[in-house]
Amino acid sequence: MFRQNAFFTAFALSLILIISSLNFPFLNIPVNGQTAASQISQEGYDKLKNCTTDPSKKPSPVEYLTHFNCGHVSKDGTGKTVRQFTLIVDEDQKIPITYEGHIFEGWTFNGTIPGPTIRVTEGDLVRIRIINSNDNINAHSFYAQPINFGKDNAFTKTGQPGGTISPGRSFTYEFVAEPYGVYPYYCHVEPMADHINRGLYGMMIIDPKEPRPQMEEMAMLLNGYDLDLDLEGPTKLPPIMPIEGAQTNLPINSNSNNTTETNMSDMTHAPVPSSDEENGNDGGTGREQRVNEIYTVNGKAFDYMMNPIVLHTGKPYRVYVANILEFDPVNSVHVHGAMFDWYSAGTNNTANFLTDIVTLAKGDRGIMEFTYAYPGTYMFHAHQTLFTDLGWMGLFDVRGNPVEIPRTDPT
Repeated sequence: MFRQNAFFTAFALSLILIISSLNFPFLNIPVNGQTAASQISQEGYDKLKNCTTDPSKKPSPVEYLTHFNCGHVSKDGTGKTVRQFTLIVDEDQKIPITYEGHIFEGWTFNGTIPGPTIRVTEGDLVRIRIINSNDNINAHSFYAQPINFGKDNAFTKTGQPGGTISPGRSFTYEFVAEPYGVYPYYCHVEPMADHINRGLYGMMIIDPKEPRPQMEEMAMLLNGYDLDLDLEGPTKLPPIMPIEGAQTNLPINSNSNNTTETNMSDMTHAPVPSSDEENGNDGGTGREQRVNEIYTVNGKAFDYMMNPIVLHTGKPYRVYVANILEFDPVNSVHVHGAMFDWYSAGTNNTANFLTDIVTLAKGDRGIMEFTYAYPGTYMFHAHQTLFTDLGWMGLFDVRGNPVEIPRTDPT
């Protein structure tokens, strides 16, 4: 009897081992409604993100919409993904900002307004080298909220490493990308509003470790241009001394005593605008308020009216949006012909609400996801008529046959 029971026990154990070695999908169903973690390589994920194969390319305003710069990728000794970026700051660049011949004396990251759309994955080690060109006369920096650069290269306004980079110098910011979401980045040197309005800003997308549902994606930054800067007070700070930790691979101007200077010696007594002036109030000085004369999405007025964005019915789209507008308290995005799911700041995988308009304060950002059911030409624009009339308006050229779009009950 014992031998018979042992035989059946051994047979049952062998059968269990054989079955467990087979791959039955229905045996891998996760509990509690969770989805099984997807296994995807860094290279495969970058391909899903539509990362450019030419990070040094200077995209045209139309190309900018889908030009995602994922950096130069490597691995460190622990196998962690390292992404390296270089942003070169150049002042007084002649940037076409309308189809009517307006040329803006802009300050740029890598020659464009906005700067490159930086794209990384949560957990990546990110290194961003900022080079302040030798021909510039102002200090500059890099800041992205809420990234913590660490005590050795943290941003401060008091001249700590990375806080202010003198002309002819460079600095490399290093941080671990977290949490996932959509973040504007910009120069944080005072007067900050002016450095941003002149063009020193862009978008950084930190993607979650697990990819979002696959969609065609675009980036839209909302901005404005104050064209008559000379009428509205100083736009520069007094000179600063070179900072500890800044690299000096670029040539530095030198005087007869062989000491370095920053080409800012004529600005020692330059006054600094008050907070009232930065917010558009003259503070009783009689100085003219800061006002934008042109408004855009991605830097050029009416660009997507002249070059409508082609979409297709039944296909889902995702748009990363950031409002970087200075001198106006709010901006907005309104879409005709469809509703969109809005993910505030892009830091959650659940939409906040379904809408056709979202209002954004300065620095606000998020993600729009939408699908068109019917073909046609549909406007998208700011819901402030002034902004629309002065350039912030575009068109979706939706093609295809009408489709049914199922709606999920949010309850």
